[in-house]
Amino acid sequence: MPERPAIRPAAPEDLARLGPVYEESGFGARLAGVVGFAKARLAGEVVVAEAGGELVGVAAGAVFGATGWIGGVAVVPAHRRAGLGGALTEAVVDFLEASRVATVLLHATALGRPVYERLGFVAETAYLTLAGPTLAPAARGPSVRAGRAADLEAVVALDRAATGEDRRRLLTALWPAGGLVAGDGEPLGYHLPSPWRPGGAIVATSPDAGLTLLDAVRAAPGDDVAISVPAANPAAVRFLEAAGFTERYRTVRMHRGPRVAWDPTALFGAHNLFWG
Repeated sequence: MPERPAIRPAAPEDLARLGPVYEESGFGARLAGVVGFAKARLAGEVVVAEAGGELVGVAAGAVFGATGWIGGVAVVPAHRRAGLGGALTEAVVDFLEASRVATVLLHATALGRPVYERLGFVAETAYLTLAGPTLAPAARGPSVRAGRAADLEAVVALDRAATGEDRRRLLTALWPAGGLVAGDGEPLGYHLPSPWRPGGAIVATSPDAGLTLLDAVRAAPGDDVAISVPAANPAAVRFLEAAGFTERYRTVRMHRGPRVAWDPTALFGAHNLFWG
């Protein structure tokens, strides 16, 4: 009989071994950096499954006060269809609930959704990841300027109003690396690039501000850019499709616990599909 994988919290040396696990699972090694950041900077945890001295599965969690996210769930092909993905997810749920998280959120693929539904997660709305060319921005809406340290409190407030979550820890960690703000005075929206992929988070108080920031993101260096947006923000989806973006894949946002009061029409881009 093959050895049943043991599930445990990741040790520091395990984090350096996660890239190949994600590569073999078909997700790309960049996810190792995302889950490592969640553990180090977002009061999170990474759990791994080990068999015969090899890492064969991983999942992670991030904490935003009353809410927490699960992401980076991966199992290598040889150990699939044995309930390991569900067991890894349950381990992260246990960690988040022990951290006094009231609502646990995640993005599910079509393959993973039945697993999460068995664990009590409820579907909310689809997220579309669209990819397209980088182009010079068009003239539209409010002006866009470089974010300043003094903008951080307003950005945190904008983010909380849109997401219903306290993501101050995340925004504080990433804002010094450079963000953009729509509006000359009080910010009408912000863009914060992702350290792990082109694109990044965009939150705005109006379609004009959100689409202006999307234009700025499309002007980033590179051949193309991928942006994840809620299907429930039709203005963003129509704008990207008209700009030549096509759907690369889709996930479904799901929650376990009380539903968070959030506004998908204010979200024009996600940090990633781990913590929204």
